[in-house]
Amino acid sequence: MKTKKIWANFSVKDVERTSRFYHQLGFTENKSAHPGLASFFFGDNRFVIHFFQQGSQIDAYLPPGATSPEVIFTLAASSREEADQWKEKVQAAGGTIYGNDGQDTSGYYGFMFADPDGHRFNVLVMEEGM
Repeated sequence: MKTKKIWANFSVKDVERTSRFYHQLGFTENKSAHPGLASFFFGDNRFVIHFFQQGSQIDAYLPPGATSPEVIFTLAASSREEADQWKEKVQAAGGTIYGNDGQDTSGYYGFMFADPDGHRFNVLVMEEGM
């Protein structure tokens, strides 16, 4: 089976708040005329994450108010300085920083954050080939 494209879907409490959050982090919006949807491109390959307003068709697939992260996406930073800049942007935009940031026991540098709806991401400095 050949997959033409892959993207992710999340359920959010306030699509306007979600849109503001990801705009503040500098992501490019994937414009849509669909009401109740914020959609953004992530990374050089323009991976799409759709954020659907709770109470829309997404409720049939993703229950509102999930108590654990559905998946954790990792965003690769090119340097420690860039990772630190991301952390500042996330905090300024209202995100929550989780766990220990900085160098971990595996030698990776970065941090984990959650957006206003609790969807989690890692920002890590990765070695070539990872």
